[in-house]
This record gives sequence, structure tokens and C-alpha cells, in this order.
Amino acid sequence: MSTAAALSEDQLESLALFLEDHAEQEEGLDFFALHGLLTANAISPQAVDWSVLEQFIFNDAVKWDSEQQQTEVRFLIELLQKEVVEIIESGVTFPVPCELNVEGDEDGEAAPLENWSMGFMLLTIEQSNIWYGKYEKDAAELLFPVLYASGLNAEDEAFAEIDDDDKLSLQVCASIPDNIVDLFLLYHGEQK
Repeated sequence: MSTAAALSEDQLESLALFLEDHAEQEEGLDFFALHGLLTANAISPQAVDWSVLEQFIFNDAVKWDSEQQQTEVRFLIELLQKEVVEIIESGVTFPVPCELNVEGDEDGEAAPLENWSMGFMLLTIEQSNIWYGKYEKDAAELLFPVLYASGLNAEDEAFAEIDDDDKLSLQVCASIPDNIVDLFLLYHGEQK
């Protein structure tokens, strides 16, 4: 099995720029949030197809320049999904494509990890009965760092305490790559 990058640098840049432009105009997902969503889809006990992913990615509001652009963007996203699946199935520590911290930049922009985690959590929330179901305790434990990094429960006391301790925050975020592999094994380990 090949774990070589499926997308070239040019393809990645082209996809990231399209998503960034769309996210600014229509509140769709940026590249990091897309990657998080595709990672969750690769792990999910019940992966979703393009029609569902498309709604998450583009927030139901894409203004395509042409049919060719639509075909190309879909092709790149499907290629990225394939790459993510191959990496997860290889069993290596999962390479989250950004720094493992939740510090935003000076302009108040969310940290890339926050966006990545938000994209990941979109699918787990949509499929909560599938993700938690018979694996509730293990799933909750393994998803905790991703949920923390997403900022979804920032008001929760437990998450606020982590935010107040920089060292602890970094430790929690640092556990995400291994937890991704463990989540995959939790749902798919028996089938191997």
C-alpha cells in the first residue's frame, strides 16, 4: 500500500485557495476543516458519500465558475479522501496537517487545529449514535482532545481549565495524532 501524497503541491494549493475563497464568501470549510472532515469520514464506522460531504464542505451554497471547475474540485477532494484513508489504514501516527496547538493568530483568526478539529467534529456530531453507540466510553475518551481543540465546548469548565494551562493544552492537542489511529482501530480493528 502506498502512503505517498496523492495530491501534488500545486493541486493542494489550488484546492486550498478555492476553499479559502469560498469559505470567506459562503461560510464553507477551509482546507484544514475539510481535512478534518475527511479524516473523520475515513474513521467513521459508516462513511458518507459525496452528496453528504458536499453539504458540509460548501454549506449548500457553491457558485461554480464552470462545470470543469466543479469536476476538478470534486476530483481533488476525492483524491485527498483517498490519501487520508491510506494514511490511516497504514497504522502510522496520523500526520495532522497543522501545528498541534489552539493559539489563534494576532488577527483573531482561529488556529488551523481548531478548524481541523471543527471539521472532524461536524461528522461525529451528525453521526453521534454511530460514533458513540456501543463504544461510548472509549469514543468519548479518544474524541476528547479533538472536541477540546474544536472550541465547541469552550464554555465547559473542564475545557476552560485546560485553556488556562498552556502546558496542559499542548499535551491534550499532542495526543490527537495517536488518538486518530486508536479511533480507527476501535471501529475497524475487528474487521482486519
